[in-house]
Amino acid sequence: MQEGAIKISEALKYYYQDKRAENTKESTLATYKMHIDYFIKCNEIENGYTDFISLDLYDFFVEDLQEDDRKSDVTIATYCRSVRAFIYWLQDNHYTDEFRIKIPKYQKKVKVCYTDYELEQILKKPEDCTEVQYQTWVFINLICATALRLNSALEIRVQDIIEKENMLIVNETKNNQGLTLYLNDDILKILKKYIALFELNDDDYLFCKGDKGRMDNDTMKDYVRKYNRRLGIEKTSIHLFRHTFAKNYYKQEKDIYTLSKILDHSSIAVTEQYLRDLGVSLFVESSYNPQRKFAQEKPTPKRRGKMKK
Repeated sequence: MQEGAIKISEALKYYYQDKRAENTKESTLATYKMHIDYFIKCNEIENGYTDFISLDLYDFFVEDLQEDDRKSDVTIATYCRSVRAFIYWLQDNHYTDEFRIKIPKYQKKVKVCYTDYELEQILKKPEDCTEVQYQTWVFINLICATALRLNSALEIRVQDIIEKENMLIVNETKNNQGLTLYLNDDILKILKKYIALFELNDDDYLFCKGDKGRMDNDTMKDYVRKYNRRLGIEKTSIHLFRHTFAKNYYKQEKDIYTLSKILDHSSIAVTEQYLRDLGVSLFVESSYNPQRKFAQEKPTPKRRGKMKK
């Protein structure tokens, strides 16, 4: 056994402790765990030591993923990133030998957003609807107006809406930094009526269950799926509303800096790639014409004799 090697189960415990110390969200840790557990089980090293882990095991793991027709190339790359992060952590702590890991390449596809027609149908106020359908409609309106992630939206409490300043305070974000977003007058009107109808108090979750507890992510996903299908719309992704906001906002405003802040991205580069993935061109045509502005303002010189051939 290599000097410094420890049991894999022990290494996993330390790894997740480190991630929690970095304020990694539990939902993110659950995803890491699913991916890393797959790597460990497919190689049958549950009871092994960290020095068992090698490039050959990683390559076998990739091949195993690629043989599963249910996993897309993008999904496989996501699994590999989680496992690579864990293996590099092992290497940094001298629990295993150093070797470089490559993420399998995949063909990126342009993400298809909601069309204007689909948005029109979805955002139209429903008639003769149930409480759940009305609540879902309000939720979708908020997402479309703010580009919030699902988890962030479900953590909002009534007191986070500052009506006099048209502002929404978002305390739960992916980057662990508070965020303030602008609320237009139309969405404020919708939220005010919803809060009154559901008799919500300031400390209640904006989108809560019958017992006023926080709505589960999967529950809201199911509500939105059923709501869209009821309207004959096949797209049901909540995150797709965020993509649609980004695409339409940039096409209208051409302001990538403000958009980056609204989307809570860590850098402008992330937003640029985000837009490229949506098929949005960041090239802005220019009407600047130096010939018209400078060259044509000067008088045409008089010709002095014939030009030499």
